[in-house]
Amino acid sequence: MPTDHASNGACTSSGMPSAIKRRRTSSRETLENTNAVADMHIDDVVTVPVIGKVTAIQDVPKWQETTEASFGGIVAIRFTQPIAFDTDSPLCSLATGFIVDAQRGIILTNRHVVGTGPFVGEAVMHDHEVVEVQALYRDPIHDFGFLKFDPSHIKYMKLVEIPLAPEQARVGIDVRIIGNDAGEKLSILAGSISRIDRNVPEYGHMTYNDLNTFYLQSAAALSGGSSGSPVIDIEGRAVALQAGGRSHEATNFFFPLDRVQRALKLIQDGKPVLRGSIQTRFKYVPFEVAQKLGLPEETEAMVRQVRPHGIGMLMVATLLPGGPGSLAGLEESDVLLRINGDIVTHFVSLEDILDSHIGRTIDVTVVRGGETVEVSVAVQDMCKLTPSRLVTFGGCVVHDLSYQLAYTCALPLRGVFMTTSGDCLPDMDDSQGIIIDRINEHAVSNIDEFVEVLRKIPDHEPTTIVSYTITDIHTKESTMVSLTHQWNQINMYTHNNSTGLWDRTKIKWSPRPTDIRPVNVRLPELTDPRAGKAAKLMQSIVSVFCGFPLSIEGINKPRAADYGVVVDAARGLVVVSRRTVLLSLCDIYITIANSLCIPATLRFMHPEHNFAIIQYDTKRIGDSNICAATLSTKRPQQGDPAYMVTFNRTSNTMCVNTVVSDMWDISITPQFLPHWRCTNTETVHYESKLLSDFRFGLVGDADGCVQCIWMPFMKTHKLDMTAGLPTRYILPALDALRRDEEPQLRRLCIEVEPLSLIAARAGGLSDSRLEEIQHANPDRNMLFIIQRIELLSKAHGVLQDLDIIVSINGKLMLHIDDLNVQYTHDALDLVILRNRSEMHLRVETTAYDGGVNKLVFWSGAIFQAPYMALRQQSSNAPSGVYCTDVASGSPADQYELMASYWITHINGVATPDLASFEQAVRQCPDRTYARVRIVSFDLEPAVLTVKTCYHYWPTSTLTKDASTESGWRSSNEN
Repeated sequence: MPTDHASNGACTSSGMPSAIKRRRTSSRETLENTNAVADMHIDDVVTVPVIGKVTAIQDVPKWQETTEASFGGIVAIRFTQPIAFDTDSPLCSLATGFIVDAQRGIILTNRHVVGTGPFVGEAVMHDHEVVEVQALYRDPIHDFGFLKFDPSHIKYMKLVEIPLAPEQARVGIDVRIIGNDAGEKLSILAGSISRIDRNVPEYGHMTYNDLNTFYLQSAAALSGGSSGSPVIDIEGRAVALQAGGRSHEATNFFFPLDRVQRALKLIQDGKPVLRGSIQTRFKYVPFEVAQKLGLPEETEAMVRQVRPHGIGMLMVATLLPGGPGSLAGLEESDVLLRINGDIVTHFVSLEDILDSHIGRTIDVTVVRGGETVEVSVAVQDMCKLTPSRLVTFGGCVVHDLSYQLAYTCALPLRGVFMTTSGDCLPDMDDSQGIIIDRINEHAVSNIDEFVEVLRKIPDHEPTTIVSYTITDIHTKESTMVSLTHQWNQINMYTHNNSTGLWDRTKIKWSPRPTDIRPVNVRLPELTDPRAGKAAKLMQSIVSVFCGFPLSIEGINKPRAADYGVVVDAARGLVVVSRRTVLLSLCDIYITIANSLCIPATLRFMHPEHNFAIIQYDTKRIGDSNICAATLSTKRPQQGDPAYMVTFNRTSNTMCVNTVVSDMWDISITPQFLPHWRCTNTETVHYESKLLSDFRFGLVGDADGCVQCIWMPFMKTHKLDMTAGLPTRYILPALDALRRDEEPQLRRLCIEVEPLSLIAARAGGLSDSRLEEIQHANPDRNMLFIIQRIELLSKAHGVLQDLDIIVSINGKLMLHIDDLNVQYTHDALDLVILRNRSEMHLRVETTAYDGGVNKLVFWSGAIFQAPYMALRQQSSNAPSGVYCTDVASGSPADQYELMASYWITHINGVATPDLASFEQAVRQCPDRTYARVRIVSFDLEPAVLTVKTCYHYWPTSTLTKDASTESGWRSSNEN
């Protein structure tokens, strides 16, 4: 149920009691609303309440009989809006509807339930029979819509048809709102109608708002899930439709049924529901306000004589620029007097005229500042003003600007509206409503022009998108992006009137070949004499941008950006933090000297140390002063001089001179959901506190060699720490790439932390070992304890958590670097302390596989094999299939299949790995329930049922393939 406050509980999420929140940001009422008298329905004829029925209204048994008789006609609606559209985000929710035509299977509910975009739903009858429903009709502006179901599918219950009686809505009558309130099946709430002539409630900016209608008002405390409930009288007739409310005042708003009754009759007769518009929003104002606007006394007297029960008139509130009303000469604050010679003072008469004059002109008479003005206005087809197509690419959703948003913000009804910016345009804030003005030099005024320009943009070509927001049409912003067709397939969805679905058409992306022309670039030079030989390192720093098209492995950031260092200019090799390159599935771009942006490819990601190596095409670089940094092989020592070169906040070069203060082993607390962390790594720290102001820098020694890279380390998605990564960790992988070889690593697959010798003694360290350790390492009196062992590794089951490592291959483990021997050995001989006794173990290492190599997409969820961070933090692996992400509005979302679940069975078939899982889900027919046996991250088993919807959520795979340009190959969808 929409609320006139800060939330719209149109529904409850996934059928649960908690309400889905929507953007409702204003509970302000206009002066006209506040001053309006609320005790009478404004119509040609006023129906006076029948006093003789008071006794019947008080008759509790009669109400019980009425409500029980209505149960068979009221349904709970479980639905999803799978794709963002207009002001609605993708969601799964619950609402109410009621049957208004049992023979044809027509259900009435709210427009904000049916939505204006794609809709998938089912109706739950009173006896819990479930049928699928399709969107039959949604009004272009008013908050009502119809759903359709097949009555023959209801086998055990007699359907009840609730009659519509808009004429029975009167002030003072008792009513019952029967619906799915707060997720409870058929809650009954009592109230009485207090107003029948209030202006439309204002739900706030960037959300649905009705127009050109009265609303009814009552006092009743409803909550989420009651949207679409019938408001019935003592005779069981629906006198209004539950629509919204003001939660903090227990006030509810009902939509009148006059236009609903008309639309239903046309649908029953097989006729189109025509709706007329002059792109003008009217408000009902009392006579006292009309007087202030210049309404002459004699005109008011005439109107009161013709409409003796009226207390106000209609006023022009908003004119869309370029619309028929504006072009005809209407102005804001005009008071409407006549249309085609008839006095019109209320919305029902106004809409009757507009709906019956589509394609024709009407003669409109208004009062403006005491003068009577007559104009001829062309009436348009409102349904043609409502977008019926949308385009998706890279998570972005765009469509033509809707009539709803245009009148809300008084904008011309043209332009391409971006309802969500997705992962490929993360810098664009879609919360303020983005309208795209042009792409590069091409102006775009509609969705066809947008697609035609977009589909011709070559891969990786820097593209400028100029836009403005509907909240600030005066300020245009320019955003530069680079797109690839691999992750940004263009899909056009078109509404199918016969099925209610939105049918998808793939738009062929035809990027023309782009000749690689080298560009001359000059990196800034550092002239500060304090930098000494380290000054030349400035000419090796470049900017790195990384975009992530999918949320996997616990990473839900759409992009990351920072600096990197060129370590081989001839081969185009660049070292960058793993805080920037979070995933192997990514798009990478390098910006050189803020002058040239070129694509790069990922060559290596270290599984434990905080660095990755990327590579750009050197053919794209012409004459330049790029100077590859020389990496030092020495381990920094306390007191060593250090010269850090970096960029300050204004992007100017600078140098910070300091000395090494300490080195310590990094320790980052694991998070839920598990994501990659730097482990088993020594970091370098410096005396100068200035270094904490910088995210990146190259720390050189007196010879101008890089002793460490000052870089960010990821702690959480929102929190980083900065430290120095010694360059000695980078050299083995870099040397392999320089030999044109792929770096090959083996791992012990453990995470260790320093342990004091006193703790080691408590764990059984002998005095002789203590003396040996103290003699060998006088600077650091410590050993290392195993904190985690990865599942599925060869060390798992051999080593145990809390084992204390004494030596590796006969050498005492006194420093974290002593563990690096794991990378080059098939097996290691370890001496450990366990249960206060020394043990000699031979432990095989595990080959590093480079990370994720296949993804399966099913029902809106992404599944992958257990990844490294997950294996580190899990004590047991119930399956080889893990749900890593779930899309909003998908079947997986609706039926509560969550990220962090292991999948063990599909329809009783075991799924020990991705291959068996893919085979099992491809056997699931469309629009059927699949039984999914899951085990939570905390190892709690459960069985879920998920109803497939391949129309919007097909099954597909993504497999790593080095032969493709992107390194990934997509499978065919089912």
